[in-house]
Amino acid sequence: MANQKRIATYRGTATRKRIATYCGIAAALVSLGAILLATLVAPPETFTWQGKALSDMGRYGAPTFPIFNGGLILSGLLGAPFIWLVWITSRNALERLGVALLALAVVGMIGVGVFFLDHTAVYLESSLHGLAALAVFGIAPFASWVYGTGAALAGDGRLAIASFWFGNVHPLAWLGWLFSVGGASSSSAWFAVPEFVVSVAFSGWILSLAFTIRRRDDGELDVPNR
Repeated sequence: MANQKRIATYRGTATRKRIATYCGIAAALVSLGAILLATLVAPPETFTWQGKALSDMGRYGAPTFPIFNGGLILSGLLGAPFIWLVWITSRNALERLGVALLALAVVGMIGVGVFFLDHTAVYLESSLHGLAALAVFGIAPFASWVYGTGAALAGDGRLAIASFWFGNVHPLAWLGWLFSVGGASSSSAWFAVPEFVVSVAFSGWILSLAFTIRRRDDGELDVPNR
């Protein structure tokens, strides 16, 4: 009886871990999918790569409003179980700190969708969109670097390298944008390009975490016959 209870508990934990892993994969794909779909269907007056930010697709009244904001919110909600998984599988304090930063970045992503551009026309007097966007773009690379440092200390070289380089994409994308539009008359010229690049990097890191944790747990998730 005790052994059956142990096996049932083990299977329940394994199932929750699998679901959380799938949630992480889905979260990364939903966010990128929503952004890409919005860019494809957005009319020129709503979005262009040359003169708009990605958030313009989620502006109040834009035809892509539900796609863009809904995708970000759904992605963030899907990310919650995955954050739990990464937390319980963390092997040291630095990895846990990286997970905490990841959680803040995900909250910021949800905030971008909730506090969309011109949300003050609907609710609240002060705009919180910029703060939410800063939470995503500003915290995400540090989450990658800190977690990657923890992974290196845990002897997980592949995950450490992947985390560091996904994090490095963020400043490289922004610096590349600054140098390329240094003489542009508009500060928003091609702004959507680095935004999209760092979004891909953030989603790529989430996917690398999900597949690495899944491979790491594969042996543990198989319940022994006895």
